[in-house]
Amino acid sequence: MNETIIQIIPAPSNLMYAYDGGTAQPVACLALVELADGDREIRAMGLTNGEIFEEQPGAILFFESDAN
Repeated sequence: MNETIIQIIPAPSNLMYAYDGGTAQPVACLALVELADGDREIRAMGLTNGEIFEEQPGAILFFESDAN
């Protein structure tokens, strides 16, 4: 795989991810990634095991609603 991160920005504070009904976790940042073929895509990045920032492939992304 030859991919390059072009830009990283903070994720919206209410953007969350979860796997198969697991506990919702906040998305830390969004990365604009250039793929080997020149295409670009945005990927959600989050903490894994509370210490490593990495892509969260296969996770369901959603916006947490404001309870107010």
